[in-house]
Amino acid sequence: NGKYVAAATDTSRNIIFEKGSPRQIRNLYGHKNDGFSVPKIAWSSNGQYLLGNTQDDCSICVWDIASGDIVKKLDDKMGGHTGQVREIFSSPTSDTVATASFDKTAKIWLPKME
Repeated sequence: NGKYVAAATDTSRNIIFEKGSPRQIRNLYGHKNDGFSVPKIAWSSNGQYLLGNTQDDCSICVWDIASGDIVKKLDDKMGGHTGQVREIFSSPTSDTVATASFDKTAKIWLPKME
């Protein structure tokens, strides 16, 4: 929606800022990234969710921006990666998400973002 900017950090925190301002709107927790990880994030097409990788279990966390809660995990139980996710792309026009991993695979996800 163009109102916010997201920043992925290597301290297990993603930060939502008001666009054009240093004002932090929300801190998103519940995943693990450290100085050796490569944190990646992507907005959902409707701008209500942020997707981000975690080094814990090779999954993608989906945060609800309004609540700050993880509402879904895209993981190996859903046919996910066995290595850490190194890239995330979210379609700007649909719920389609593409990921690439250090396990040398790429996945296409169709999570329901409701």
